[in-house]
Amino acid sequence: MHPELLDSYLDSLKNCGVPGLDLIIRQDRRTLYRHMTGYEDAKGTRPISERTLYRLYSASKIFTCTTAMRLVEEGRIGLTQPVSDFIPEYADLQVQSPDGTLTPTSEPLRVIHLFTMTGGMDYNIGHPVIQEAAHAPGATTLSVMRAMARKPALFTPGTHFRYSLCHDLLGAVIEVASGMTLGAYMKKVIFDPLGMKETGFDWDEPRVKRLADLFRFEPGTGTSVEIPNVDDHICPGFESGGGGLIGSVNDYILLLDTLANDGLTPDGYRLLKPETIAMMEVNRLSPDPLRDFVGGMNRLFGYGWGLCGRVHINPAYSYGRSSVGEFGWDSATGMYALVDRKKHVSLFYSMHMHGCNFAYHVIHPKIRDLAYEALDL
Repeated sequence: MHPELLDSYLDSLKNCGVPGLDLIIRQDRRTLYRHMTGYEDAKGTRPISERTLYRLYSASKIFTCTTAMRLVEEGRIGLTQPVSDFIPEYADLQVQSPDGTLTPTSEPLRVIHLFTMTGGMDYNIGHPVIQEAAHAPGATTLSVMRAMARKPALFTPGTHFRYSLCHDLLGAVIEVASGMTLGAYMKKVIFDPLGMKETGFDWDEPRVKRLADLFRFEPGTGTSVEIPNVDDHICPGFESGGGGLIGSVNDYILLLDTLANDGLTPDGYRLLKPETIAMMEVNRLSPDPLRDFVGGMNRLFGYGWGLCGRVHINPAYSYGRSSVGEFGWDSATGMYALVDRKKHVSLFYSMHMHGCNFAYHVIHPKIRDLAYEALDL
């Protein structure tokens, strides 16, 4: 093993404005590598540590998709089942054409469209329909997502890929199917059984005090500046399956490690069956949505999109050393999660900086390839 190559690269990222970072890599349930460098605060007085908490943003999506697949495995959610079976308001979904004309959708919105970001939605949380629901007394994940059905789809479900609130709506489907709030059900099937003591949706005082400061990358100077780290979710009662969790690196790797080892924890808890995880390792996008995905993301050549984020499908295009079927996702602040079940490898990289676009097409693939090379994976 030659971990010094990876050490050197991670340490060099401070010259690119990354204030602090943490990378952990596991194989066969053993930690092969851990490297923390930099600081969690803008003043540079608190070094990154195992106690540091982060806003997971879109890295929350892996939790949501895993939770939903648990319900698929149990037969409580069907991939091809119409979303209206769970949230009746989506039975009358309208599609808006470019000229503004509204027509009933010719294809019902199905659960698989939520997994695959092909539901015709966007990320416009400021839309009047969403804001009206969010400001209603006692607004919740389910009430806001019910109201969102009044917002027209941008295209017929399944015909295009658009990164959007699909996984937030999937969170609402989980609530109906499980009879519990999203956070409570995640606690039951993931947080508690896997020993995650620091992950959740709550902005309680002890958790907030341990949050790393939030930064924004300044491309003109190659530096970072601190920005307010406030609860900016849709509303206090909204548990965002697409981006609302707070957690630690130590907690997060427990989920990835379990998925990388056929869904089984060291103490014998079965999170998912191997055949269920195998369903998550397959590209689910047809040619048109796949072109949307590759072109829109502009960083994931050789990858498709499955039931839990990106899926490695063609090493000849990606030049990646990870296995075909490797999957995972990232976040608005530059996090990067990887599950390679064929090699029983899991990797989680954490940073806390918005606007760092080169994280996705430079830092992440570099970390992936250096990790496989340096650790002989």
